Amino acid sequence: MDFMDQAVLNFFVANRVEWLSFLMLIITYSGSYILAGSLTILSSLSFFIHKHKSSAISLLISVGGSLTSVFILKNILQKARPLTEALYLESSSSFPSGHATIAMALYGFILYTLWKHDKHHLKNPLIIFLAILIPLIGLSRLYLGVHYLSDVLVGYAIGFVWIVISLYIKKKLNRR
Repeated sequence: MDFMDQAVLNFFVANRVEWLSFLMLIITYSGSYILAGSLTILSSLSFFIHKHKSSAISLLISVGGSLTSVFILKNILQKARPLTEALYLESSSSFPSGHATIAMALYGFILYTLWKHDKHHLKNPLIIFLAILIPLIGLSRLYLGVHYLSDVLVGYAIGFVWIVISLYIKKKLNRR
């Protein structure tokens, strides 16, 4: 995987352009802990207010479990970031990508919830937006040179696993 990681990183470094670098910085912010944490809290409150308590709890499990997993893995594995190719410096370890994980755990959970339940007139545009945003966040991490491909792919996998776990728990809560 090291060869593929480096090849993907080299591709993005060799093909950077200024306007796209700016756009990728904006996109990567969508997966930041501050924004994602705020959206998680607001979404959970909205679920709770609208009497979808199991969805609120499940969202918190999806995001909380994902972040806990990333924290543990980053601190155990201590994988170095691609420093010389990065457009800006990150202070944590590289593996796995927290941005990719949170993109999947938060936005993936919301996408699934919209797809499964919401009858709102903005349902389809929101689903399309989130379905594009999730891979763009991972792509932004590669483009900006702050992660390797394996970091992003494992981040997505962790987020997906926590969505599945949280939906299982939601199903159990709804049976009560």
